[in-house]
Amino acid sequence: MRLAVCAVFFVTGAAFATWAARVPAVQSRLDLSAGELAVALVGLSGGAFLGLPLVGGLVARYGSRTVLCAGMAAYLAALASLPHVPDLAVLTAALAVFACGNTAVDVAMNTQGVLVERAYGRPVLGGFHAMFSLGGIAGATAGGLAASAGMGIRAHFTVAALVLLVVAGAAATALAPEPPPAAGGPGRTDPLLALPGPGLWIPGLVAFCALMGEGVVNDWGAVYLKEETGASPGAAGLGYAVFSAGMVIGRLTADRLRARLGTVRFTLLCALLAGAGALIPILAATTAAGYVGYALLGLGMAAVIPLVFAHAAALRPERTGSSIAAVSAVGYVGFLAGPPVIGALAEATTLRWAMLVLPALMAVMAALAPRLRRP
Repeated sequence: MRLAVCAVFFVTGAAFATWAARVPAVQSRLDLSAGELAVALVGLSGGAFLGLPLVGGLVARYGSRTVLCAGMAAYLAALASLPHVPDLAVLTAALAVFACGNTAVDVAMNTQGVLVERAYGRPVLGGFHAMFSLGGIAGATAGGLAASAGMGIRAHFTVAALVLLVVAGAAATALAPEPPPAAGGPGRTDPLLALPGPGLWIPGLVAFCALMGEGVVNDWGAVYLKEETGASPGAAGLGYAVFSAGMVIGRLTADRLRARLGTVRFTLLCALLAGAGALIPILAATTAAGYVGYALLGLGMAAVIPLVFAHAAALRPERTGSSIAAVSAVGYVGFLAGPPVIGALAEATTLRWAMLVLPALMAVMAALAPRLRRP
């Protein structure tokens, strides 16, 4: 059961990284300008965000295994279709389907992770998220090797989708069984839209802070190193690799620490660690300081999302999927909002001042941590 869920997380990360690693090749094939590519990516982010509330309701009605299998089929089929699209409009639609499939898998696999965690009686969700990160590393590495070998995206995406489908299909046979519905629990008459209810806004806001911070590092981390510390393009790009390594290490070690410290103290530790990491590159604008700061940011933010998912599921155990989806929806607003907020602030002041948003987010997370106590 645990191995099967690990495999699903790995496949999900590898599939998305397969696309991400070959974006330039897709752009080149359709001769898209930067602006046209940005339009296509709206389909990616829009499909992911709009699907979240609906997926939670589907999990509540039909169970996480059913939604996971359907979502994985759509996700991998959309991946295989991306090199075949004829124009920008179809690419945008295909990316929306790709994102919706990813969203369905994301909510359902986290629901499965919570079910396994309950069966084990101790935290294990952080380890599953580490497998997602490792899958991303594997998918990106394979994509880089395929590009270096001159492998076309049609062959690459088709082979990747088929291999990942076989792995996911094998894993699907050993997923965690759904608990029997409790009286008053979810059923086929429940509303399909899963929106935050009482008790879920606090974990949602913690997710907002964490994902906004992650989005800022994703889009502005390398730019900051290049513009504010004078790093070369290669050295600036390495900053994201350092951040990602910190995320993997943090997720691999998070479960034991969460079990030992409890939700509130562990969230405080994450916020303090990430806050220190956010301040270091601002106070000492050197490339080395940037690497240290990004590593601490990765370590601190790595386990926040699995933690709030587990907390939300514990608050409403009869509606695990819809609770995770609702918290994800609030968090994803932060992920989408972070990069443009930094861009606007950098235009008004400087990028160095704009990056103060990161320690501010971690301070808000620390202030919210005591509110994560079980009612």
